[in-house]
Amino acid sequence: MTITVRPATADDAHGLTACIDAAYAPYVAKGLDLPPVSEGIAGDIRDHHVWVATRGDRIVGGIVLVLDDTAHLANLAVHPDAGGQGLGQALIATATSAARAAGYDRLHLATHIEMTGTQGFYLRLGWVEAGRDGNKVYFEMQL
Repeated sequence: MTITVRPATADDAHGLTACIDAAYAPYVAKGLDLPPVSEGIAGDIRDHHVWVATRGDRIVGGIVLVLDDTAHLANLAVHPDAGGQGLGQALIATATSAARAAGYDRLHLATHIEMTGTQGFYLRLGWVEAGRDGNKVYFEMQL
């Protein structure tokens, strides 16, 4: 079945929250001290740029882009059942294009220091490490 990336609507809040919870569940099970990653999704959809990846009527991924003083990728999640299919890369490409179109020249994000697979993913896509603070690793990408 085809996967589609589209802007999120208010009706997507529940499905995207469930997708984010599933994506982060392995890290929560390991006891990582993560922020409440799925909290406030309805507000994110209302206030920021949010896209979902869908397979049929099921949300299998999503990304939250916050544009203010900087362009910040606030959340990226791909459901474990849909991993390895290029969804994360497609979602990042969508957010990158939007940030560039809005006039930003750099995109930022933070991830957990123990999420080394995630860090490797960003490095493979051309992101560079921009610093560390406590349990956070910061990355940035020139647009």
